[in-house]
Amino acid sequence: MAQTTGRRLKEALDLEKDGKPAQAIAEARALLDSDLLDTFEAGKAWNILGLAYEDQGDIQPARHAYEESIRILEPLPGMRDYAMALDGLGGLYVTTGQFEDADKLRMKALGLYETAGDHGGAAMSSSDLALSAFRQNKLSRGKKYLERALREAQAATDLNNDDRAAIASLQGWKAWHDGDYSTSVAKYRQALDFLRSLHGDDHPSIGWAHVQLGDADAAAGQLKAALTETKEGMDILGRSLGWQDPHYLLAKLAYARVLDASGSHAQAAPIRATAESMLKENDRRQCPGCTVSAMALR
Repeated sequence: MAQTTGRRLKEALDLEKDGKPAQAIAEARALLDSDLLDTFEAGKAWNILGLAYEDQGDIQPARHAYEESIRILEPLPGMRDYAMALDGLGGLYVTTGQFEDADKLRMKALGLYETAGDHGGAAMSSSDLALSAFRQNKLSRGKKYLERALREAQAATDLNNDDRAAIASLQGWKAWHDGDYSTSVAKYRQALDFLRSLHGDDHPSIGWAHVQLGDADAAAGQLKAALTETKEGMDILGRSLGWQDPHYLLAKLAYARVLDASGSHAQAAPIRATAESMLKENDRRQCPGCTVSAMALR
């Protein structure tokens, strides 16, 4: 039975990673309702639910799921899954602009990974802390954690191309902040290549990578390429996540920015207005009182 539940948990996590959060939620819920899971497996199932709900933009259910995972896993001996749940909740707090709480959780996760000698986990927690710092415009702090992520990644043996793409994207972000736009474009293109090797061409992470690359192209003055990349990313996100998903709406805003930069102001205005209105409504519905600054592309 343990082998069966373990396999089903892996399948649920794979569904989430493959950009199928609704199916991941259904499978994780079915497992939790079955009473077949032991305590540790239940903690993992709740963490998968948190990831999947967050991917759908369902903030409150995601928060509850992460909190349940943390409550269950904290007293258990295995550190890695507990640290992953802390990191997941930290990511949700970044989404809602609660940076101080996010950083506390992720610092705790980083400490757990350090204690366990888990270089891969430490690399990704450091990467997440760098992302949080960059979003708060704390550039020196972000660069420090990015350097830590790169060191830990060199010592890690269990990073996958999703992890490598996350670090490459941060290098692209740093280069963008430093005004080195050609390096920014190169790093975002590298991130896209890492993701494409895992997910093909029509996955939500691929869509977002196209948007990031388009944003870097625009900063480099390559507006034709920026329009192509941003439009491609927007279309992928709409098809894979839905036309009301926050990531799709943020991609629409990015596309409107590039249109503006290209001089197509009349075309950009209604796209921007629609996306902003729908994002505000989504935030009001999903997370009353939360800020949305972390949802901005930069």
